[in-house]
Amino acid sequence: MLAALTTTVGCKSGLLKAAEWGTFRYFGELTGVPEVEWDEENNNEVLLELVPPISDRQGNIYVLYEDPNGDSVAYVGTARGGWTQGCQAEEKELPHTPAEATRIHGFLGTADNRAWLWVGDALVEVSGETGQCNQVLDADPLTVTDLKFIAAVPYVHETPARRTLVGWIQGVNDAYNRNPPFQVVVDLDLGRYVAYNEFQPSDASCIDVLGVGANPADEEGVIVVAYNLDGERKVEARIIDSAGNNRVVADIALEESEVYPCEADDSVAPEPRVIGQIQSNDQGIYAGILSNGELLAFNEKGGDSRELPDFNAQGLVRLDGELWVSGTHEDRPVLGKVQADGQVNEVVQWTTSENAARALQGKISVLDQRYQPAEPIAWRSPVTAMGSWPFISPYPLDEYALDTTGWLIAGPSFDSTMVQTAVAFGPVGISIP
Repeated sequence: MLAALTTTVGCKSGLLKAAEWGTFRYFGELTGVPEVEWDEENNNEVLLELVPPISDRQGNIYVLYEDPNGDSVAYVGTARGGWTQGCQAEEKELPHTPAEATRIHGFLGTADNRAWLWVGDALVEVSGETGQCNQVLDADPLTVTDLKFIAAVPYVHETPARRTLVGWIQGVNDAYNRNPPFQVVVDLDLGRYVAYNEFQPSDASCIDVLGVGANPADEEGVIVVAYNLDGERKVEARIIDSAGNNRVVADIALEESEVYPCEADDSVAPEPRVIGQIQSNDQGIYAGILSNGELLAFNEKGGDSRELPDFNAQGLVRLDGELWVSGTHEDRPVLGKVQADGQVNEVVQWTTSENAARALQGKISVLDQRYQPAEPIAWRSPVTAMGSWPFISPYPLDEYALDTTGWLIAGPSFDSTMVQTAVAFGPVGISIP
């Protein structure tokens, strides 16, 4: 029976070896080309915008995709097999978002049969039972003001009474003018906030959220923010507990940060932004990949941005309490360990990532679950649908089972108005050298 569990589509068996793939589950054809095959000079191609999938305690799988129109679509693969058709989050773009930026901010967490995500200006719940998307706190329940989430901490705090998370909200005008937001604790079951605090200092202006992250082990999240105050530009990391209180406010040094007149319609914040989400290790070091290619690293005492060793940093991976920067060197996957002081060294080849890519070569059996009953089909040498190599992503990897995560692969494609690519989910064993 244990051997059979490795191929059961909804089971979290934890029996996969490093770089070994479980059952591939084909769920749809998406518009776009995977990064490893993308030609930016081809006007008929757009990049597949996907983040690593996440799973809930019942074994349902959630996939988040952004289509070429900027609309976010969530797919649910049920624990017993089969996929939903995909639901749209119906979000809007946050004001002042750079034109090249994706609206996807990532998954925030899961419960028994639900997942939450932050896309554009919306906090969205996805049902693992129905596959439906519903915005949470789209409007203030008292004033009916249209609310925008300009930040959402990727940590769902669960108690026997309720599930909550921390976010920053603003009305439409305040978001456009970059005014101080409200820091709220959102009750995800009731769909309303149960506590709030005003942003301090209250006379801050030109407020820009640079990134969010979490340390679930310590039941806390972090929001990195930049703002103007008294003729100076300040950058801070605000470490927030589950009750919505600022436990620590740490200063961040960014060389590119400077006061700017955000009142101008075409003004752009000078600071680089975090790509993906900020993650942490057991030593209390938070880190995130910046849009300028540097690493943002800090702890409760503060931090800064720094150049990395001689490799192309593209992601982060946390495993066994340690945090590693992932990327490529000479077109091969590598890892650099984040030390207790925030420095990165011990850069090594990531053989597990390389072996996982190699295991996709040749004839691969995929379970086609677009229709019922599902049927096995064959794909010829699929590739990773996200990033340059398996496991390399600026977003956290799901703990699908013991030493196992979930990943997306790209199969056959065809050229229509835009290139359509077949995409499937697969559990895969992961390890760090």
